Order: sequence, then C-alpha cells, then structure tokens
Amino acid sequence: MTECVAQITLNFYDPKPVDITFDAPQISSDGGALLLRQVDDQLGVSQWFAAALPDNRQEEKTAHDRREQVRQRLYQIALGYEDCNDADTLRHDPLLQVVCDRRPEDPQGLSSQPTLSRFENAVSMRAIKALLEQFEQRWVEALEPATEVVVLDIDTTDDPTHGAQQLSFFHGYYDHHIYHPLLIFDGEGELVTAILRPGNTHAARGARGVLERIIRRIKRRCPAAQIVVRGDAGFGIGRLLEHLDRLERELGGIAYLFGLANNPALLRLAEPALQEAADTFARRHAKVREFTMAWHAAQSWSQPRRVIIKAEHTHKGANPRFVVTNIEEIEARLIYDAYCQRGQCENLIKDLKNALQADRLSCSRFVANFFRLLLHAAAYRLMLALRRAAHAVHSELGAQQFDTIRLRLLKVAALVRCSVRRVLVQLPLAFPCAAAFRSLASLMAAAHVT
Repeated sequence: MTECVAQITLNFYDPKPVDITFDAPQISSDGGALLLRQVDDQLGVSQWFAAALPDNRQEEKTAHDRREQVRQRLYQIALGYEDCNDADTLRHDPLLQVVCDRRPEDPQGLSSQPTLSRFENAVSMRAIKALLEQFEQRWVEALEPATEVVVLDIDTTDDPTHGAQQLSFFHGYYDHHIYHPLLIFDGEGELVTAILRPGNTHAARGARGVLERIIRRIKRRCPAAQIVVRGDAGFGIGRLLEHLDRLERELGGIAYLFGLANNPALLRLAEPALQEAADTFARRHAKVREFTMAWHAAQSWSQPRRVIIKAEHTHKGANPRFVVTNIEEIEARLIYDAYCQRGQCENLIKDLKNALQADRLSCSRFVANFFRLLLHAAAYRLMLALRRAAHAVHSELGAQQFDTIRLRLLKVAALVRCSVRRVLVQLPLAFPCAAAFRSLASLMAAAHVT
C-alpha cells in the first residue's frame, strides 16, 4: 500500500502559497555523519568496541552484526539521538545506513529499537569488564612513551534515575534518586574511564583500585612520566592519600592535589593568614588573597601532610580554601592555581552529559545501564577527536562545545544517491560551514590514506 503523505500549505508568502510535502527521497538531515565515520576509522573505536562484545546469536539468523550495531548507537548518540527509540525512524536514514556500511536504499535498514534494546541487555558484566579494560588501555596506548606529565582529574556526577531501576538509591547531597558514576579525565580533555556505581556510593568508593590500575599502566607505557592526580574534597580522604603515597614510594613520580573540606582544625591553622587578609582588606577595600602552607595531620592520616591554605577576604567576609598535596618544592600559590585548573573537568562533564546525554540511562538492569554509559563514553571520544580535527581547520569552531559543533557541522541536509560506481552525497550550496566541512573531510581522508 502506498503511504499517503499529507501536504501543508502556508500563506505567508504573497502572492503565492507555500506547499510543504514530506516525500523527498534519499535525503538525510545529518550529513555530518560522514565526519563521524572518518573519525571512527582513524581511532578504530567501533572496531575494538565491537570486538570486545561476545555474540552468541546464530549467524545465519543474524541481520545486524555487532560492529554495525555499535556504529549505529555511537553515531546516533553523537548526532543527538541518544534513545534507542530514535532508531525506529533513523534506521532508514540513507546516510546513516551508508556510514554503517549498508546500501542507502536497503529496505531492511539498520537495527530497530527492539533489536538495539536486546543488544544492550545481552551484555554481561564480564563483557563490561573487558570493554572497560579496552577503553582504558586504548587511552594509555595513545600516550607517547616519552610523555613527561600526565594529569588525571577524578570526579563524580549524578545520573537521575526513575522507576524501579536496579541499584538506584537516594543520595542526600543531590537530593534525588541517582546512579553515581566515577569519571577520570586527563589534562587534555580525554575521558580515561567511566565507572557506573550505585546511587548511594561515596564519592571516593572504588577510586583506589581504578587509579592504581591506570597509574600502573601509565608507568609501564611512560616510565619517566610525572603523574598528577587531582580531585575535590570528596577524594581528600585518608585511605586514598595513603594508597597514593604507597604507589609513590613504589613507582615514583606520583603527586596529588585534593581539596579538603573546612573544619575547625584547618581553620585554626589558617587563622593568622585569614587575619592578615582581613586587615589588608580593611585598608584597601578590595579582594585580598594570601597563600601559605602548613603541616596538618587529620585523625585518619598516618602522617602529617602539606596543606595549602588560600586565605581570601572579600566584601562578603573570609573565604578560606584548603588543598592537601605531597608536592613540597613548589610554592603554595602555584600549587593552588594548578589545583584550580581541575575546574575544566566540570566543562568536560557538561559535554558528556548535556551534549551527549550520558545521563539517559533508562534501562531497568544495572549492567545494561553500565553498557550504555560506555557507549556514551565512546561517543565522547569520537566527538573530542572531531573537535580537535576541526581546530586544525577552523580554530573558533574547534573551541566550541560538543552541541555547538553538532549544530554547525553535523546537522546539515544531505541528498544521497547511489549508482553502480559510487555513492554521491550532495550537501547544500548555502551550507554556512561548507568550507570547514570540506577542509576537515579532506584532512582526515589524507590522514587515513597515509
């Protein structure tokens, strides 16, 4: 039966009506999927991701292999279609079919929502561990062996949950039911690892094991590298500090910078500096920041540690901040400034959550949601690589957030035509970022050939 497509008529254009139909064949709204495929081929993300997934299906009854399904999910997430439900219409998008190695006119299309949901729920925790190992190891292998400094920013975020999802718990700090992922980024913005945890998990739970695993791999790859671990006050706890101190004694070249929550003992240490800052403010009537260092031993610490004190006074009063570190040879102000640079991690989490919707973990099973988090993490790597490549041809575009890059580079209409000899993709003549798109596609094509 022929599908009837309603026509809409608009009358704002005088003297002729504007008629709208929805029957243009072989047109996609996501021409930038071509760039995603190029980035994917360079990094090999979908290849190693799919290789780590077991597939127990009968081959003769399988219409969509794991690599195609991984590609479909990664590209959809990067293009802003984070839900499996979106596949019911996008599976017949001609360009998405092309970048997933299907013919654009293939009537079967890509995987449907039920097929993708079965795919996500077929993954076991053993497969999750294998994927996580690959995810971390690929990042380590990308480091140059002569790397001198590696920064690891560790942080958490909230992933609101709804309904009866496994291991969803109420978290008092966030004031709702959540999952509580643990994330580590490096100083260049790469996502090193992503661990899904139950909602009632303390910020630092599991951090010791994850950091040790990654630090040992870095040291095997880059023996001379100085590793700097940064985190907020949720990670400035005794057992994590003790663990990093032991690794420093064993491996060498491991430093840490962690925030400390204000408490009476720390405030007593900071009192002279705070008083001096208050006196200076009274004379100048302008914000005053003083930095000093003191040795402090909390009850849960086995030894005194160096604490950097920021004694700040503004028109709102005193604003002290504390950072614990094992770095001794650098002055207090520089150490505190280095700690503050971890604030960039918040922007990276925004890209992961806001642009790539990594907090849309809506499966009932915890393991399936862990798998989803890793899918979003892999899509993050694709988008970060695309942003870096874009910076080489358009510095302003290369400094944008992921959602802006998506809007300007990926969301472009494309006419797809397939002949015996080639697949022709036509982009609009009025495409504002045509020059950047052309340069970027050519640059990546040349790199792929090389």
